[in-house]
Amino acid sequence: MTPSTTPTIVSTDKAFAEAVDIVAALQKAGFKGYFVGGCVRDLLFGLTPQDYDIATDAKPEDVQRIFPRARGFGKRFGVSILPTKSGDCEVAAFREDGFYYDHRRPAWVNYAGLAEDAQRRDFTINALYYDPVSEQIIDLVDGQADLQERILRIIGNPFERFDEDWLRLLRAVRFAARFALRFEPRTWDALRTLSPMVVGVTPERRTEEVRLMLQGPNAGRAVGLLYKSGLWQTLWPNLPFTTHRVRRIVESLKKTSTKASVWKAFFTGISGDELADICNDLRLTRPEKKSLGLK
Repeated sequence: MTPSTTPTIVSTDKAFAEAVDIVAALQKAGFKGYFVGGCVRDLLFGLTPQDYDIATDAKPEDVQRIFPRARGFGKRFGVSILPTKSGDCEVAAFREDGFYYDHRRPAWVNYAGLAEDAQRRDFTINALYYDPVSEQIIDLVDGQADLQERILRIIGNPFERFDEDWLRLLRAVRFAARFALRFEPRTWDALRTLSPMVVGVTPERRTEEVRLMLQGPNAGRAVGLLYKSGLWQTLWPNLPFTTHRVRRIVESLKKTSTKASVWKAFFTGISGDELADICNDLRLTRPEKKSLGLK
């Protein structure tokens, strides 16, 4: 395995420096340690990550020995939580997943190597590993090429990977909208075919994903992709979709001043019993309900 050419990653973020220290300590103790997932993706896009996830060949007991303050948040999954001044940092052992028995969670998780750990991740742009000590990226899934070409590609067989966890259907739309990505054709075909399965995702998880889309920088594109993929028709079969309506939603979203008001913008023009019926299985917060005039 040869580290790939690495674009310059510069961050003055305090959390970045603290995460680098964690990786350095793991490596000093004889283990591998990398930033992984969304934080690497965000750094390569020139964004400041909300948090830093670290992947390592150290087991939870090793992490506990190196960092006495670490908490065994998910020992069953090889995950430890390490508190820092900037917030909690997740340190996870390389692992591979068993079959997904409920379209959400794997039946079992085994410790594995870096290659297996990369294959279990959802999209290629989320499966990049960065060594902040040597400043090298490890890319086993051609994620850098997809990131540079702004392509969203699921890892492995698209139909199988979406069917493992139906939430990925919504996550795909969110990532494509947020980062202005175009879908790899097989990924898009699988998404459209399996879009009806999104009803199997719990209302809480569905609501959170749509909430993140509406709060994102390209909410209008997210709305369009929800419709083109068939997810809109499954989630809100009685909610009309027209070009004029999308324009109104986008304009309303531009004027929102609070996170709660994004739903008011999304449901612009809908009120009363019709709105109550549409929102019936949304798990909204009290401020969000209040912004819609719902009890």
